[in-house]
Amino acid sequence: MNSSHQREVVLASNGEIHNPINLGIVSVIIKCLCCSVGIPLNTSIAVTITRFRRLQCGPRNFFLLAIILSYLSFFIPPAIELIYWALYPEESLCRVYVAVSIAPQGLLLTNMLLALTDRYLAINHPLLHRAKMKNRLAVYYIIICSLLTVFLMKFVYIVRLGILRCEVWLVHTKINGVVLIILFTSCTVLNVIIYRQTKALLRESRTLPATQDERDPSNESPNVNNDATAVTPMRIHADRDKRSEMELKATRTLVIGVASLCVMPCIALIFIASYFACRLVSGKLACSHFTGLGPFMKDISLTPAVYGPIIFLVRNRELRAAYNFFG
Repeated sequence: MNSSHQREVVLASNGEIHNPINLGIVSVIIKCLCCSVGIPLNTSIAVTITRFRRLQCGPRNFFLLAIILSYLSFFIPPAIELIYWALYPEESLCRVYVAVSIAPQGLLLTNMLLALTDRYLAINHPLLHRAKMKNRLAVYYIIICSLLTVFLMKFVYIVRLGILRCEVWLVHTKINGVVLIILFTSCTVLNVIIYRQTKALLRESRTLPATQDERDPSNESPNVNNDATAVTPMRIHADRDKRSEMELKATRTLVIGVASLCVMPCIALIFIASYFACRLVSGKLACSHFTGLGPFMKDISLTPAVYGPIIFLVRNRELRAAYNFFG
């Protein structure tokens, strides 16, 4: 291996090329636990969404299904690592690992960004959203954006700018970092905007009905609270009171879920930025200690695929009821 190529890859402390699959016994235990809990959990939620007809009535549940499937893709790299560690420690399998690694994080952020955009349009342009955003269009957006994300993250290998090897190529890492930073920043900004709007709308939904009752004392319908929620804040006409309140609560659930999950990509991005800053200041060999933290960072990045679905399941009453019904 020539020196010009060695400058482009992550090196171990002994100066050799770092193997991206480097498992210790603790990492193996964590991966086994996460896979044993996360794979059945995410699979059962995905099956629930696809089988329960009521959950198929709106595009927001298709975006939720895309998020759950993104969680499932989190377990592909650790499954490859475990097979490599226990059964088949060959370079061909390691190349497969390099080809699929990091992509699940990009897919998750992409589908979360799509879900947040859908909620933003539903709140700010409800009539246009209901008229234009159909289930088929949501599926098209999910497929196209997911393919585009994978293409951008694996661009250097798809167009053969580099050879797929069992190594951490820094050019590939930089491209992945840029894509993740853009997606992470977009999700964070949009999440803050929607959180503030949803909080204001939910507060109005609790205060405006009292004013409505004062203006019209004869109106004693039990749905007046939901009517005010649906018509006044979101400007949606017709009999959509229950559905509008459900939309707001589902939006708040999404916002809370995204906010809790953005912590892990932030930690990973800080780790990547710290490594490149270290290389820039101290040189490549002086930063070899970062390779020892790599398995720990990968273990941390796997945990959202376990607790993320639990957040959606606990806070989404409709999903929880369907899950209990099929469970």
